[in-house]
Amino acid sequence: MKHYLEFTVNVKPDEAAKFILEDSDLTSNLIFQDRKVAGGKEIVILVFEKFFFRNNSTASLTVTIDDFSSVTHVKCISSGNGEGLFDFGWGAGKSFIRPIREILEEHILDIIEDN
Repeated sequence: MKHYLEFTVNVKPDEAAKFILEDSDLTSNLIFQDRKVAGGKEIVILVFEKFFFRNNSTASLTVTIDDFSSVTHVKCISSGNGEGLFDFGWGAGKSFIRPIREILEEHILDIIEDN
């Protein structure tokens, strides 16, 4: 089951990533991070992986933070958190994304998509 959240924030990508990586629970699940800067624009990619006992599955969370447009966009994609024929995740995907939103809450300008 996939869950997706996209929003804009009033901080630069590296600062948003710094806020996220200050959370020890998230950092303990970090499996990849990358940062690229070119032409004054920046993108940060963070990938997390976590095992959820409630549905006996491992979920991944990919977070991209970029300032390719006039504001910084944060995109969170949780996947691999469902089980069975109907890919039922018992809320694991949403609960994996929730800390990102909470950490950046005071900097959020606009929620673009939340499903």
